[in-house]
Amino acid sequence: MIQVFDLKEIRLMEFFQVMQNVKSFLEQHDMSNLGLTEAKITFDQKLLALEQTIKPLQKSPHTQSIQDLDAKRDALLVGFLAHCRAFTTFPEQEKSKAAQKLLATIEKYGKNIHNKPLQEETAIIYNLLKDFEETSHQQAITAIGAEKWIQDLTKVNQEFAQLHNTRTQEQGEIVVGATKQARKELNEAFKHVVKSINALAYINGKDKYQSLANSLNEEIKRAKAH
Repeated sequence: MIQVFDLKEIRLMEFFQVMQNVKSFLEQHDMSNLGLTEAKITFDQKLLALEQTIKPLQKSPHTQSIQDLDAKRDALLVGFLAHCRAFTTFPEQEKSKAAQKLLATIEKYGKNIHNKPLQEETAIIYNLLKDFEETSHQQAITAIGAEKWIQDLTKVNQEFAQLHNTRTQEQGEIVVGATKQARKELNEAFKHVVKSINALAYINGKDKYQSLANSLNEEIKRAKAH
């Protein structure tokens, strides 16, 4: 029914608009008859929570730049991790051991660093990059050809920290972090709605869910095309 529903790559305000559109689509159908009442209630609560965190952010000229830099460093960090993991099974032992060494250092800071609160993520990346300045880590980075990942991550994390400090002076550091968390929770609520539709359509038959699924598929397709 609905195969693609990961919207974490689109910008915050566009994500919010898509979720508002999803709410509208859901309200055009009988949630009780479809068995989606509970999922819809949770979705509405998370949408309202995101809306409340967005309101003060809309007044700051730095908000979108902060969101963009955070998304960029998340992508760099995830990409670097993928690069390291790819080399753990490399046939040359020197390269595979280098990748394992780098991953072991990263794992000291816990899992899913890119999902940490903004300031915590900034501090972790800063400390991780300091670790990587040590000679053996530099050699490991060079061995697997990951220099560009580290160069760009260093640059973007510094830019984020500087802009976030400016933003914090204007409005208070909790707001953007709260928005990131609220978005994450709304995204999970949306995924729950989609998975519920898919599961119930499998059990009860696709016909009664087809119209809603078509609307959501088109909205998701439009959002990801931008």
